[in-house]
Amino acid sequence: MTRVRESAVEAHLVARIRLIGGECLKNDPQSRIGIPDRLVILPGGEVIWVEVKAAGGVLSPVQERVHARLRELTQEVRVVWSKSQINRLFPIEETEPEDEAGC
Repeated sequence: MTRVRESAVEAHLVARIRLIGGECLKNDPQSRIGIPDRLVILPGGEVIWVEVKAAGGVLSPVQERVHARLRELTQEVRVVWSKSQINRLFPIEETEPEDEAGC
């Protein structure tokens, strides 16, 4: 079985967020150690910090501390390990077709 690289998971996250009309901002790793990789801003104003890991990846102790602090500040923090997990976390809402009468 081929292991998906972390960079491929992150690229999928960026593409998915753009597809649903949001922004997926990259955090500068030099600004603060342990800060999640991406800041996702969704239509409607929802903001989610996202840490991207390859399958089998683990959070470092400093990442766990930073994530806990962000949660204390009522921030949503998610860790994603796969493209399918991203698809479930950020679904694409399909509009239902109108019926024949236009109702």
